[in-house]
Amino acid sequence: MYFLPNLWIFAFQLLLIPEKDVHNRTFKSETSKMNVLKLTSGREISYLNEVEIRMGIDERNGEERYKNELENMGISDITVHKYEGGFKIWECTIDLCDFIEENKTKFEGKSVLELGCGAALPSILTAMHGAKEVYAQDFNASVIEFFTVPNFEENPHSAIVQGEAMGWEDVPTKLNGRKFDFILSSETIYNEDDYQNLHDAVAATIKDDGVAWFAAKFFYFGVGGSVPSFCQFINERGVLIASETKVITASVPRRIIEIRKAL
Repeated sequence: MYFLPNLWIFAFQLLLIPEKDVHNRTFKSETSKMNVLKLTSGREISYLNEVEIRMGIDERNGEERYKNELENMGISDITVHKYEGGFKIWECTIDLCDFIEENKTKFEGKSVLELGCGAALPSILTAMHGAKEVYAQDFNASVIEFFTVPNFEENPHSAIVQGEAMGWEDVPTKLNGRKFDFILSSETIYNEDDYQNLHDAVAATIKDDGVAWFAAKFFYFGVGGSVPSFCQFINERGVLIASETKVITASVPRRIIEIRKAL
């Protein structure tokens, strides 16, 4: 695997799996530093456990360098536009990984962008299936440094991996015309105030024949975001077309949304 050296930056929270069906698919590896996610297919993806994350933070002065992010993680799983939950494995991340596994033959030699990557398990999986280059974006620099990058290093692949901490509003400018075959995102549509920035980030970075897959809960109760409102927002702008492509039945129903350029 190859990492471009100039862009990796990120902090700590216990790795919590919010729903029992997801929690039951994770276990400790024989080496104490890793957790392992076992997909429906049986494929395994490794990711750092809380002890290793804590060690990385301590060794590289993370408490001081990312003081504001760490403080906000202690307050809540998500503090909007301060800490966006990147150290937590969310259930829709697992849905997206299963969906990628169902489409595993499509990634050989392709370019992949993951928006709001956190652990980056979906984009790691595309790299394991032959993606040529992967770009991982997250809001928090601490997440990239102490979680995203080590997770790529702990899984077998040969992709060129690059990443950067930025808000979605900065993606069109900072990626400066780069286009991707696949754009991935999970648990990112909970805040309707972010829909325009998400729309613009996808519109600026998707290839003409590219596809974006967003994994999300059907409704985010108490927050305002939902699959119907997000798809409506995307479709009303006339640049992209969004539709539901997979239904996940659960106590809180979930969806995979597919987005393509409008004809």
